[in-house]
Amino acid sequence: MAARSTEGLTVSLRVQVGAGWNIPVSDESQVHGAVAAGTSAARVARLDARSTARCELLAAELATNLVKHAYGGRLLVSASEHGVVQLIAVDRGPGIPDVLASMTDGYTTTSSLGGGLGTCRRAATQFDLYSRPGQGTVVLARVGAAAADGADGIEVGGVLTPHPAESAAGDGYGVAWEGDRLTVVVVDGLGHGPAAAEARQAALDVAGRHTVTDVARLLREIDAGLRTTRGAAAGVAQVDGWARRLTYGGVGNVAGRLHPPREGRTLLSVPGILGAGVPARSHRLDSADWTGPALLVLHSDGINGRWRLEDYPQADRHHPAVLAALIWRDANRGNDDATVVVVRTPTDRGTR
Repeated sequence: MAARSTEGLTVSLRVQVGAGWNIPVSDESQVHGAVAAGTSAARVARLDARSTARCELLAAELATNLVKHAYGGRLLVSASEHGVVQLIAVDRGPGIPDVLASMTDGYTTTSSLGGGLGTCRRAATQFDLYSRPGQGTVVLARVGAAAADGADGIEVGGVLTPHPAESAAGDGYGVAWEGDRLTVVVVDGLGHGPAAAEARQAALDVAGRHTVTDVARLLREIDAGLRTTRGAAAGVAQVDGWARRLTYGGVGNVAGRLHPPREGRTLLSVPGILGAGVPARSHRLDSADWTGPALLVLHSDGINGRWRLEDYPQADRHHPAVLAALIWRDANRGNDDATVVVVRTPTDRGTR
């Protein structure tokens, strides 16, 4: 998902995600909560009545599938103010033995997720599915006029959920295209709840007011803009498509990991809290070549950093939100806001 700007003009973050829902789905009584989350997300995204009905249908179908055919199921819902609702059903098993057959209307088994997926694929603006027998399934459905946007061969997808005891998410992320530059900002408001959400939104608003040509300067601007809030951690990644170069700057507990074709590396992030007056010298940057296929994962500290990309074979052939959901499923600490954002250059695609 991305958007281009008119050269020379400052643009705001076209994708700004700060609303998320994490709905456990293990019995029929929880399907109603899943549908309600779809309705709320459509309201945040300012979707029309027809698109709202599609969100509700998708939430009902995905949740019902989880009840009937899976275990450890969750429906992850998020909304961006530019008009996209994302629904992801994620579970820990038993997986789908025949993914292509599962798209056929009426297909179902007693041991695998499958019923209703044809309906979901038709109702969604964008749809994807990843499954490993015995290991679980991720089903992605997105609704909204901009849900299938992309540019310059780079895709971005993420998952956002609030602290289990809160309705407001203290995490958030934003994405912007400016000429040949892609900028991704991941923010983790200090603590959790409404005050953390206020800090998160203030940071994204600062980022949205600037054309980002200097990652260190943007971190300084966010630091200054959060002085009246409790503060936040943030990571800013910028891909210069022309120079094929990645620049990254992080302050606090937002982690970045780059996976080029041969080996992965952790990107530099310095200690501190934006909003507390981080010294300018602390805004140190990391950089690396950005050559395809490349994959960047950013996440807040609600995600344990011990996940391994090799545990998800061929996930890089799918929408990046699918990989984000897999990492969330297996590495979510369960006691904090949790955000995972994946940026990648495309490879051969699987089911989309």
